[in-house]
Amino acid sequence: MTNNNGVIQARLDLLIRLQDTTTGLSVEERNVEFRFNGVQIRPISRGFGNYILINHGRENGLMQVFGYGFEPFETIVDYDNLDERLPTVDVFMIPSENNDTGHKLLSLSGTRKGISSLECIHPGRPISAIREFEPKKRIMTIYTPNRRMNMIHSYYGLLHSERSSYEAFEILEQLDTNKVRLRALLQEEFAANDPICRRIFGQVNEEGDYLLRVRDDGRRQVYLVRYAIGDEIRYKSVDFHMAEEITLD
Repeated sequence: MTNNNGVIQARLDLLIRLQDTTTGLSVEERNVEFRFNGVQIRPISRGFGNYILINHGRENGLMQVFGYGFEPFETIVDYDNLDERLPTVDVFMIPSENNDTGHKLLSLSGTRKGISSLECIHPGRPISAIREFEPKKRIMTIYTPNRRMNMIHSYYGLLHSERSSYEAFEILEQLDTNKVRLRALLQEEFAANDPICRRIFGQVNEEGDYLLRVRDDGRRQVYLVRYAIGDEIRYKSVDFHMAEEITLD
């Protein structure tokens, strides 16, 4: 695009962030292919799993991501639901079972008609806990265990006191070592000291096939799985060492 002064202008049309959902870390693998509405596109790598589309246009459509060592990923890009100034799509990549990282993976998979989302947290491995929440400013104060925590652009679950459900939330901005601003208001009741756990995302498709993977680090692998059947949110405690015997009802 060129303005009246002959200066070429560039517009960032999409920021794509690739994340290994089993670790929460950026995907550093560079052998990645992107397709938009079935056509291959070539976003520019900016490192740390970040890719940008410049002057691509802001058309809604299906984006697919194929990364070496990961399961294929697809999502609908809907600009009506993205930030106008910096439209961003987070891509949660699930490592494939034949990855060459040397890490053992445990899988929960199957078919459940009507399933529309799937994720989990590990209740026994909180990264922090809530102290208080200011609804007007959407500011959450948290406990910081002996180190500065970088929680921005991350997805967490606030584990309820009965430990059988949690509220999902997203960090929009880190204000201080122990204060963060949330993207949206908390909607459910909580108590001070309720644990905050990192969310691990799975995949579902229109046929009802689902897949959720975690890394086996030799420790206890009991997760609280959260999934949606229609408009209903359900929870199930799953020992991933026994996941082959478990189905989502």
